[in-house]
Amino acid sequence: MSKQKGIKKLLFLVVFLVVAVLFLSLCWKKRIGIYNTFMKLTGQESNYEVLANLKKNHYGYYKQELKVTMDREDNAKIQENDSASDDIETAISKEPTLVETTAEIDQQLQSEQEQGYTWEEPMVISNPYQISPLTAVVLFDTDEECTVRVTVKGKTEAVDISGELEKTTSHKVPVIGLYPGMDNRVVLELLDDSGKVTDSQEITITTDTLPETLQDVVTPVETSGESAYGLTMVYGQDTKYPLAYDSMGDVRWYMSREADNYGLYNLSNTHFLVQDTGGYVPSLGKPQTTNLYEFDYLGRAWNLYYVAGGTHHEVIEKEPGGNLLVLTSSLYYYEEDRIQEIDRNTGEVVNQLDMDELIKCKYTDQGDWAHVNTVSYQPEEDTIIISPRNLDSVIKVDWTTHEIKWILCDPRFWEGTEYEKYVLKQDGDFVYHIQQHSAYQLNADLDGNSDTVEISIFDNHYGRVRRKQIDYYERTGNSYVIVYSVDEKAGTVRQIKNLPVAFSKITSNTAYDEESNHIFGMSGHVKGHGVNYEFDYDTGEILNQYKIKTSFYRSTEMKIDYNLLAADFEPETNYIKGELWQPIETNKSVSSPSQTLPDGEVAFRITGKTLYVGTYDHRISQIIFKGQEHTYVYDVSDIDLNNKNILAFTEEIPVPLQNMESDEYQIYMMYQDEFCDTQQSFKIK
Repeated sequence: MSKQKGIKKLLFLVVFLVVAVLFLSLCWKKRIGIYNTFMKLTGQESNYEVLANLKKNHYGYYKQELKVTMDREDNAKIQENDSASDDIETAISKEPTLVETTAEIDQQLQSEQEQGYTWEEPMVISNPYQISPLTAVVLFDTDEECTVRVTVKGKTEAVDISGELEKTTSHKVPVIGLYPGMDNRVVLELLDDSGKVTDSQEITITTDTLPETLQDVVTPVETSGESAYGLTMVYGQDTKYPLAYDSMGDVRWYMSREADNYGLYNLSNTHFLVQDTGGYVPSLGKPQTTNLYEFDYLGRAWNLYYVAGGTHHEVIEKEPGGNLLVLTSSLYYYEEDRIQEIDRNTGEVVNQLDMDELIKCKYTDQGDWAHVNTVSYQPEEDTIIISPRNLDSVIKVDWTTHEIKWILCDPRFWEGTEYEKYVLKQDGDFVYHIQQHSAYQLNADLDGNSDTVEISIFDNHYGRVRRKQIDYYERTGNSYVIVYSVDEKAGTVRQIKNLPVAFSKITSNTAYDEESNHIFGMSGHVKGHGVNYEFDYDTGEILNQYKIKTSFYRSTEMKIDYNLLAADFEPETNYIKGELWQPIETNKSVSSPSQTLPDGEVAFRITGKTLYVGTYDHRISQIIFKGQEHTYVYDVSDIDLNNKNILAFTEEIPVPLQNMESDEYQIYMMYQDEFCDTQQSFKIK
């Protein structure tokens, strides 16, 4: 009998525990529901931080060994060169920057040029900097100063690629635009002061075939044989190796060095910034590169910029040769939400705007709530124009005061919010953009009204993010090249051009060429490939159309300055510049780890005075530098990850050692919740 009573008690206990768990689970679920109901009743909105704390649905979030918090607004300011690594004694491999490598190659070229090659017997060096295979330099001297014109002969005269160089007696002639896998005809001409050809010759430069990934990468669908763009660049997304093709669709330039997700950003001096695949910080979505190399088309690296929060869709000059406007991430619950102005010479942040400073309403409901994908600057007004894709809006902002000037968007989106007062009033009957990219103010007057400004947009027309909140979205099966005319005084907007292009869910861009009156639509993500269009602006006629084998981020014009390419390589003294999250010093004691990090899990290298720690994304939550007198901690445990699939990404975390005191440091880390000794060390002199 007592045995039966015991069994009954046990069964009752089990049932009670099951009911209790179900009840508590229901309460937890109701907690979220009650909280959200309360917020709605009181006119408040649930922000991402609260939702994150309630749901806890994150991956790659590991514990700390030391309870510390890094201040990611107090970054290490870096202005140095490769010689900074001389202050560090270590067995860890020291790797030079590409700037240092460029300098070494250029020194060899200079020595070669001093050998006295003549016009009759010039020296031809293909792919001189080992990054641009379809380029070369030709070295020779002449008795008298003269101008040189170089022409790479194309399959037709329309696709000849030519440039002239300033007069000198010592000639280093850059050759751009060679065909892959063939004997290229290159014509050299000597010109007198009047531009008359005094002598000419033809040389042959043989090139290797394209790598497999770039073979048949461009297919002409419709071509006129000519284009407003002599060479059209394609880069980013699955087009890992940036390339340029001519109006016949032939590849005439590419980089053999892989670029990161968004590829590159063109500069006014015809250099370009490349998102380098070294240097990443963890993100809510996926790692974003901190490293930007400045290259020219010969493959010379001029500068290395660090951006602490990583970069994504846009890096652009405020003005030609001026500071850089960079899109980055705050990573305090949000990503792709920060705009920074970076001093071009020092790399320091001199102005910054977070989107939650600008917008505070119901739409701040997810980590990637804004998704800013373009920024540009209007110097006459000191304003920026930004394109937050996930708000279906183009917003003009005073760059000094951070006040909204106007919002270009379907008025229904902002209805009932405090921001509807900024929305431009619709003038005429037209369909607004959805999930746009590439929003810029044009310099041209396209509506014949000098009192208006024209805004070009690539309208992806894809209602992916706000589908539940925007019940008016209708998929049409196309994306669009759109030009708006904005009357800022009247607060109105008209749509003056709408050209359908292949439907592209994400990425893509448009551009307008005033000299030819052509407008371009670059559909970068069309079921795994891309499609580029060139239109006559007035008639809407398709002049050229090309299929790109891979998806891409953007496609733009390649502009070549031959004299800059011919100039000697003279980098700045401090060509490594920018800001990085820095470790913080702690007085907390650290015991030696009881286990060792398994071989092959983490890789280490040093460039300048920055330590790169390579591993899989979100595997490391803390790096601890234990010295004899000082201890520093680099902590990213608060950066959650919302997609477990991203964990497969590899990354190299750049950890600046510039502000650490002289000491001998052992490197420990929290790796997937295990406190490990990496068996690596270094000494700062």
